[in-house]
Amino acid sequence: MITNEFNHSQEYLDYLKTLSSEFFLDILENSFIEVTVTDKDGNVLYANPACLEYHGISAEKMWKLNFLTSFQGFWTPPSTATAIEKKRTIISRQRSLITDEEHITITTPLYNPDHELVMLVYNTLKRESFVEFDLDYLNPEKETSDDDLKDKKGSREERTKASNNIVGRSYILYQTLHKLKKAAKSDIPILLLGESGVGKSLIAKFIHDCSPRKANPFVSINCASIPDNLIESELFGYVPYAFTGASPKGKKGLVEMADNGTLFLDEIGELLPNIQVKLLDFLENQRFTSVGGLESKTVNTRIITATNKNLAELVAKNTFREDLYWRINGITQTIPSLRERRDDIFPIAQYYLKEYNKKYSQNKVFSNPVIESLIQYDWPGNVRQLKNAVEQMAVMSLGSVIGIDKLPEQLGAFFANEGIKKRQVIFDDLVENYKRGIIEDYYEIYGNINDMAESLGLSQTTAYRLVNKYIKK
Repeated sequence: MITNEFNHSQEYLDYLKTLSSEFFLDILENSFIEVTVTDKDGNVLYANPACLEYHGISAEKMWKLNFLTSFQGFWTPPSTATAIEKKRTIISRQRSLITDEEHITITTPLYNPDHELVMLVYNTLKRESFVEFDLDYLNPEKETSDDDLKDKKGSREERTKASNNIVGRSYILYQTLHKLKKAAKSDIPILLLGESGVGKSLIAKFIHDCSPRKANPFVSINCASIPDNLIESELFGYVPYAFTGASPKGKKGLVEMADNGTLFLDEIGELLPNIQVKLLDFLENQRFTSVGGLESKTVNTRIITATNKNLAELVAKNTFREDLYWRINGITQTIPSLRERRDDIFPIAQYYLKEYNKKYSQNKVFSNPVIESLIQYDWPGNVRQLKNAVEQMAVMSLGSVIGIDKLPEQLGAFFANEGIKKRQVIFDDLVENYKRGIIEDYYEIYGNINDMAESLGLSQTTAYRLVNKYIKK
């Protein structure tokens, strides 16, 4: 029998053996806490439906993953090695290296009577579900006072408020943030590219927060939202009475307001040529002249720019200065679209649903069909569109569970049009699973490819190909 550090009386063990497998499965399948079981090598043997909420991956997909390698490098500290080394249950507060979110992971190694590791059981709980819970309670040698708990709770809350709210668990997002975190340490201009709505302004703030300038101002402006006749005065300010309607006190520009900090210029491709010239001079010399002024001012401002346009094409069309293009293009990073990082869709949706639950004083959750639909949709408007969709569903649904009928109209239309394709995919999967089952069964019966091929009426070449495809992966 598989054992751990917990002991039961023989009478109770005998009673447990009388219970059906359906009894235990019903408990697991309806557990709020995530339960994942792997073999000793980390291959998932079972995952309950709660894994969808914690990892954004359905149980069916988790079942085909290696739990260790699939999430390696995303959460710290790792718990599996410690649990195996100490041969006991390890309870740890893990932090995402991408989002800084936290959860509690309970890792239990199970051994056979010969003390050989057989499997590992993981339970995951959300940190916010246990705001008063502290791991010091697990150490009986250490006393924790009420004041200690208050201090630790406060520090966690402050850390949460200070986090950048970038939500996601995909490897491509991790790569992007890792590169930009290193770039943040320098003063090299950074150009962020990507589709509208991918969160370029949020990424720019992330860069600032990772830089030595983080204690100083982060100033942001959308160049497309400011009228052409005002953009220069917004950026560089103006002296008293510089133009009709100007303030008699003058005005400090955003470039100066961001002194020793960071200025983020979103939609930089919208700048007029005369502003491009002045911006280029500022980037080259860190100096500028306010509108109507005669004296130059010098500041120490780091510039981050962003656009959803192809600046190289604008340069070719002579609508964007080539010298400015190369000046802002010190480090370029394309922010991946939401459809390129589907693993992030559900965590982002959950994040915004939590925000809207708080805003509207409610406690709603997504149904599993809604979660699957959100993950399958392509989101041409990216995070901005997803955020709006979540708010719409949060407002329009009546009960506590958001059903499939509350999907926004554009999502409903998409799945209606894609229905035939989806049914074809389902049919293809059924056929593929049927073929796999036949090959696995016959290979197990005959034990060798030659006899299996003869029994099924297949050529040796076809039999070898199918065995390599379905069995010897």
